[in-house]
Amino acid sequence: MPFSFKRNLIILVPALLSLLTGCAVTSMEYEPVKAGAPADLAAMVSSLESTPKGPIRFRKIVAADWAVARDGLINFEHPEALKAGLEEGLEPIQIYFYAIEHPQHGLFLVDTGMAAIFAEESDNWPVSSLVKSAMNMDKLQVRVTTKNWLEQNGSPRGVFLTHMHLDHILGSRDIDKSVPFYIGPDESTYGAFMNMFVQGTTDDVLGTDRKLQELRFPTPGANPSVAAADDPQKGRMRILDFFGDGSFYAIHVPGHTAGSMAFIVRSTEGLQLIVGDTCHTAWGWKHNVPPGSFTMDQEGNAHSLDALQSLVQELPGLRIHLGHQSL
Repeated sequence: MPFSFKRNLIILVPALLSLLTGCAVTSMEYEPVKAGAPADLAAMVSSLESTPKGPIRFRKIVAADWAVARDGLINFEHPEALKAGLEEGLEPIQIYFYAIEHPQHGLFLVDTGMAAIFAEESDNWPVSSLVKSAMNMDKLQVRVTTKNWLEQNGSPRGVFLTHMHLDHILGSRDIDKSVPFYIGPDESTYGAFMNMFVQGTTDDVLGTDRKLQELRFPTPGANPSVAAADDPQKGRMRILDFFGDGSFYAIHVPGHTAGSMAFIVRSTEGLQLIVGDTCHTAWGWKHNVPPGSFTMDQEGNAHSLDALQSLVQELPGLRIHLGHQSL
């Protein structure tokens, strides 16, 4: 009997550990997709510097007002945060989505906004009580639903997700299931303990049969011209020229999540940088402090934030759009 128990324990413990650490954010399958062309960092910067305006009509939509824990949005252990003496409490933030309208390729969204169901009583929301409480969803105030916005502007041809945290996919149900959702590397499959509590809600919010397409980014170092020899951090940046005309770049910025993405848009009004949750707040950006407990990998997030800050130094005309606050 003791031998049998010990043998069963040897089998059971690794299985439990695998369950605890290996749960993905969604149970939905994804399809890898080759889209766009690998971008040379130096060539991209040079091109954007010389011709900052481009063909894309760019719009930022404030979908909702919200408030969440400040120490989740900002790393309180960072020296700059300690020096500033930041205090715990609720921080006012907003939920955004972006319209990217290309004259040849049509309308695309970055993130999803707020579905119409979230303008109803919270009992109707496809969100578990545990998640509602943990995310302070009672503080959500919807300004515009994705359904209403799409009724006035038309259906998108695709949606780019900065990442798959719930607050960036809450508008999914208002978007037709035939519309592909583009995600970054390992975004839907990376295992994390917290996903045990959110996977079901993520699936429900996305809706059934959602078409997830994982973008294939270039491998760092595979093409020497992609890396900047004098700046190892930039050399790790993985960039796709999605439309192939230098108007819309996707950048892999792992850290907040495994597949987090940022985007550079060459718009009719000039250059736009969609940071995503690599930085949530105006204070975090101004002091180069990454998110706190809401982020998966502090070191990776800090590297990605440094890379974006460095990029902005080279392209001072960039208008910066943070994850949840405006500058």
